[in-house]
Amino acid sequence: MLLVLVFALANKLKAQITELGSLLSQDSRAQQLLDGKDSLKSFALRSTIYNWSSSNNNAKSKLLDFKVLPVYFTNQYNSHHPYGYNDGSMIAASGFQTQIAAGFAAKAGPLQIQLMPDFVNATNSNYPTNTQYGSINNKPYQKFSFGQSAISISANAFSLGVGTNNIWWGPGITSALLMSDNAPGFGHLFLKTRRPAKTPIGNFEFELIGGKLENDSSLPYENTHLKYRGLKNNWRYYNAYVFSYQPKWIPNMFVGMTRGMQRPGPEVMASKSNFTNKYLPIIFKTLQKQNDWGDDTLNTDQLASFFVRWVFPKSHSEFYVEYGYNDYGQSIRDYLMGPTHSAAHIAGFKKIVPLTDKKYLDFNIEITQLSQSPDAITRNAGNWYVHGQIAEGYTQMNQIIGAGAGFAANKQIIATTLVNGTSKLGVLLERVERDPEYHAYKWTDMSIGILPQYKYKNCLIGVTLQFINSANYMWEKDLNEFNFHGKLNLVYFIHSKSKP
Repeated sequence: MLLVLVFALANKLKAQITELGSLLSQDSRAQQLLDGKDSLKSFALRSTIYNWSSSNNNAKSKLLDFKVLPVYFTNQYNSHHPYGYNDGSMIAASGFQTQIAAGFAAKAGPLQIQLMPDFVNATNSNYPTNTQYGSINNKPYQKFSFGQSAISISANAFSLGVGTNNIWWGPGITSALLMSDNAPGFGHLFLKTRRPAKTPIGNFEFELIGGKLENDSSLPYENTHLKYRGLKNNWRYYNAYVFSYQPKWIPNMFVGMTRGMQRPGPEVMASKSNFTNKYLPIIFKTLQKQNDWGDDTLNTDQLASFFVRWVFPKSHSEFYVEYGYNDYGQSIRDYLMGPTHSAAHIAGFKKIVPLTDKKYLDFNIEITQLSQSPDAITRNAGNWYVHGQIAEGYTQMNQIIGAGAGFAANKQIIATTLVNGTSKLGVLLERVERDPEYHAYKWTDMSIGILPQYKYKNCLIGVTLQFINSANYMWEKDLNEFNFHGKLNLVYFIHSKSKP
């Protein structure tokens, strides 16, 4: 649904905050396919932080600079039950919901600051539920957070800092297995490349983070089909990385890996392990249970994925796949003998058809598979984003950090957008099969969406109109419900003069 609703005006406004997961990266990604612009960029590491190092930003050479960032206003409505994903600090709710974000970015030499808090207000209306799905006695929800804020020190291609901003890892456009903007951002330390680092053997991009995941006892959990858990507001320590490599000998191919591990925060703080085992287990703990020299007996859940993105410049197209695991293999042999055990995957194709200098068609197809494979009959791995060690699962504020299609859901989406400068008209078809493995009747959402976008002076206006038929709603036989998902996005660009 957010696949073709784009708010990027980077080329005209020289604003580089253009990479909020599936929201803001599509214009620059399309340009890469059209004319090879930013050809070294994998689009597997994306964030909401203003990029002063962009080659299009002539302010990068200035010692002092200041930018007023756009004001974002998003209003969302679900007529029947919660629907929607990749919406950051918004919650899974029925009824009306509003999100407002604004702020600034500044730099002084190597020091860079972005302050962009946001506020969410949701009516959080009640909706039909049963014992398998949904929560009752919902109450209005309000939340203020630091949102897309960060402070860092940068040198050359590298950056070190702390932030609360959203991060997107992996080549997917509407889904990512480990890190997306489906959940609110969380406080984290980071060390990363802010642009591809060139070496004699190719180009590298990476990000390493250590952060604090939290939960909210007043909200239901996405990974229990919006049921309340009654868990205390404990926190978890999260250590993760993404790594992308573009081989010198294959200039249009990107290969990489993501890996994340979480542990109960109080256990980590009380542990007497050395520094690396406590705070950097993602580097020193192996991918298999045998010969795990980094094991320090702390409760640990991990996810890992491998990805490939291959760009074909002459045909203005790309293909990508991400394949991941939510459990350790007993050994390398275990991975080879049971490659689909505890696995999930994302695969997609994107094609740009040039029409005129400023007009083109943007075609996307993406498949997300989160439910278990048939080998679960003999060897159950549990659904993705839950495991035995961490009760809260792979969540931040009770929302799944990775793919937002829904817990254990399978999603297929086809979208076509006519782009004419800043004006766009998109149409999408989406099918979501919800947790088919454990239910006799298949709950399937079929939808069609219309997504226009128009710029008026300094304001960019985007609309989502999505009409959804929920067959066997809540996995109840022949219970078919209609749901309307509407979204109004306004982005107001405030022009500010840079300091000399």
